[in-house]
Amino acid sequence: SSGINAEYGDAYQHFSRAVNQNPRNTVAAINGAVCLLYMGRLGDSILQFEGALKTTLHPTLLFNLVSLYELKTAASTTKKYQLLDMVTSKTDWEAFPFEFLRL
Repeated sequence: SSGINAEYGDAYQHFSRAVNQNPRNTVAAINGAVCLLYMGRLGDSILQFEGALKTTLHPTLLFNLVSLYELKTAASTTKKYQLLDMVTSKTDWEAFPFEFLRL
């Protein structure tokens, strides 16, 4: 298990460097957050997704973040509504796929 954890840690470092070089690198941000999740760092994974949303509103980021909110807390509905408010304030919400929120 510790060997696998180390591999995810190494992968996270690579993805983190890629995001530092290009904050809009959605794939690297998602993969880095997934590495954190697989290392048992749910809270850090959530923070990674939330940070990535500051630079790009990508449906995959939002879908994964909603899933992690559901894993972390029974009060995920409040977090989902906060995401909805954030997305509608920053984008053409009529064209945005909101089914990811699972409200």
